[in-house]
Amino acid sequence: MSCFISSGFALDCRNASTGGLQTIWILGDSGNTITSWTSNGDNQVTSVTGTGTFYKFELTKQGSSFTEDIGVNTTAQSVVFQPTLVMNLPRMDKDLRNVFQNLVSQNNIFAIAKDNNGRYWSVAWQNGALVTAGSLASGLAYTDLNGMSALTIVGGEPNATQEILIPAGDTLQDVFTGITVEL
Repeated sequence: MSCFISSGFALDCRNASTGGLQTIWILGDSGNTITSWTSNGDNQVTSVTGTGTFYKFELTKQGSSFTEDIGVNTTAQSVVFQPTLVMNLPRMDKDLRNVFQNLVSQNNIFAIAKDNNGRYWSVAWQNGALVTAGSLASGLAYTDLNGMSALTIVGGEPNATQEILIPAGDTLQDVFTGITVEL
C-alpha cells in the first residue's frame, strides 16, 4: 500500500449530500458469513460471496446514522477504522424486543447501510461488529420514542468502509452470490 497522497478532493454543489440513513441490512441465518469480495480500482465493492441472509431494517427519517472514526496509536504507528451504526426503531412490542435481544447476542455483525444519497456501504465486513449500547424505552411524553433507542453497533477494521457499486439496471441482490438480500 502506498503511503502518499495521490489525488485531491473537489467540492461539488452544496446540495449534493444529504445526511442520515434510509435502510440497514444485517447478515443473519446459520452460517452467516462473507467469504470474499472483490473491489474495483476506486475501492468500490463489485461482487460478494458468502452464506446467509441480509435482513432489511427500514428506518425512520432522520433517526439513524453511520459514522467511521479512526483510532490511532502513534507509538505503534497503527490505525484502525471504527465503523458505527446507530439505529432507532419505533413501537416497542414483543417483535422489537426479540430483534433487540438477537442483535445484542451476536458476536459478529456484518451490515450494509444505505444512505440518503442512495449509496450503499459495507460495514464491518472483515472483523465484524458488536452492539455496544442501546435501550428499549417507553418514552415519557406522548411524542417521545417508544421503542429501541440508540442501538449502537461498532466495529474495528484494518481498512475504511467501502461503497458497494450497483451497476445501472441491477439491484443490491445482483452483487451477491450465496447470500440472499431482503429487498
